[in-house]
Amino acid sequence: MRLLRVMDDDERRRRAVWSVPTPLCVLGTVDTNDTPHLMNISWVTPVANEPSTFVMSVERDARSHQLLLRRGVFTLSMLDATQREWGRAFVKPTLDYDAGPPEMIGPAEIARSAHGAPYLVAAASVLAGTARHLEDVGTHALWLGELEEVAVRDDVLEGPASAHAVKILGVHDTRMNYGR
Repeated sequence: MRLLRVMDDDERRRRAVWSVPTPLCVLGTVDTNDTPHLMNISWVTPVANEPSTFVMSVERDARSHQLLLRRGVFTLSMLDATQREWGRAFVKPTLDYDAGPPEMIGPAEIARSAHGAPYLVAAASVLAGTARHLEDVGTHALWLGELEEVAVRDDVLEGPASAHAVKILGVHDTRMNYGR
C-alpha cells in the first residue's frame, strides 16, 4: 500500500475517512420557543474526564447548529446497534413535532433534559448538558459539550466497561452510503 495525496483520489479519501469507527448519535437541540429538534451526527469524542467533556461536529448549514448557537444546550441519544432504523430516521430531518402526551418527533417518543433539549426515550444511554462553539472547520463546526446529566439503561451497565453487554450503534452498522 502506498500513500496518495487526498486530492488525487476522492473515492479512496472518502472510504478511508469512513473506515474510522464512529458512533452514530441523535443530537437533540431546542429552539428559543422550546420546540425540539433531533438530528443524526457521527462524530463525538470524549476529551476530558473532569469535567466530563467531549467534542462533537455538526454541519454548519444544519438546523441543529443554529439551535446550538441560540441556546447552547444539547442531548446525545446513543442507540443500541439493534436500533438501526433510528440511525436513519433523523438524517436531514423534517419530521413533525407532536406535543402529546407523549411528546413525539416523527415516530419517536421523546423526553427532555433539565435544559429542555429532547432525547429519545428508547435510547440505550443519553448524555446531556451545555455546549459552546469552538471553531468552524470547513463545512462543519466543532462544539465542546460539558456533561451535566446522564441516563443509562440497566443492560448497558452489565459486564465490565471493556466488554459492554450492549453494542452502541456505529456509522458502519447503518449500511448507509455516505458520500456517493
